[in-house]
Amino acid sequence: MNARILTAFLCLTAASTGCIIVDGDGDGGGYPQGYEGDVTFLWTFAPNGRCVDVPDVKNIQIAIPGESLHNNGVYACNTAGVDGIVLHDFAPGNYPYTVRAIGYDGHTLFEGRGTFTVNGNVRVNIDLTPNGMSYALVSWAFPPNTYSNNPSCSQAGVSYIKAQIDGGEWVTLNCADGMSNGGVETPWLADGTHTIQMIAYGRDRAGRDDLPLYNTFGTFVTSAGSPRSESYRFFEVGGMSLRWELWDGSTRRTCSEAGVTGMVINLKNLATGELVYGTEGDYQSCTGAPILYQYLKPGRYEVYIRGMRGSSIAYSNEDLPDQLTVNAFEQKTASDTSYTVALVREY
Repeated sequence: MNARILTAFLCLTAASTGCIIVDGDGDGGGYPQGYEGDVTFLWTFAPNGRCVDVPDVKNIQIAIPGESLHNNGVYACNTAGVDGIVLHDFAPGNYPYTVRAIGYDGHTLFEGRGTFTVNGNVRVNIDLTPNGMSYALVSWAFPPNTYSNNPSCSQAGVSYIKAQIDGGEWVTLNCADGMSNGGVETPWLADGTHTIQMIAYGRDRAGRDDLPLYNTFGTFVTSAGSPRSESYRFFEVGGMSLRWELWDGSTRRTCSEAGVTGMVINLKNLATGELVYGTEGDYQSCTGAPILYQYLKPGRYEVYIRGMRGSSIAYSNEDLPDQLTVNAFEQKTASDTSYTVALVREY
């Protein structure tokens, strides 16, 4: 009895819920050595639904470039209680694949893709996502403090988290959800690289609630059928409140009198030499003070402000920049006293 007949015999006699056998003619990705194997695909429908949960799905289509599959790779979603299929006799190597769930109108309803490696039998678990989109599981941690090296939300003084993906709408999250059970699921996202920023809010040193205590940001990559787990560490932040005065010699000018059309503000972290707002600066209205900066890392900063008349610098403090200290958890609000920067006329 050869191996394939033996496998079929065992499937018929086993007490398993189902067994599907499909021959493949894989030639692999060029492993110089290795073992042939069978590939078991098992699929779910995000988030972890079964075939019975998606009645609009008619069948499953598997595509493996360079491989000829039975029935052009089209299979039932469920056979004998199994949401999956076994493809046999693949040579050792790496294989990219795409799995699509096809509806009764012939359109793709769910999709996932990835790569598997054959060096003996292999199992591919794939969570198919709507229209080939995906999601990430996001978790977070706080820096060590006097309570713990890995503080909980309460030990970090955090009440809730606000998160933003790709510059979109801010959403409010339960802090504890990002520190257990794998994290918080993002919304459905297209394949590719995404940006994320998260701000942790709580009570500042002055005892005021709902103010930023921590910040974090970064990027992550999504791929259909392969949800990512991403973890971010928050850093402590404090605040700064700025306003300015325009001086022409000993005469103080209003914005209109000075002809100033806008302000360009920048902050230089003296510990790192980094300009917080890059080479462009942060553009603000001349009459917009006070300007709040609530997400700054603790430390000493040089404050640079330019009063612009069109594209020309009319007033500034750049010859003698002011220096301010930012302390962790010490925030500034619009009702707090602002630091005033004196700007002198440049021409």
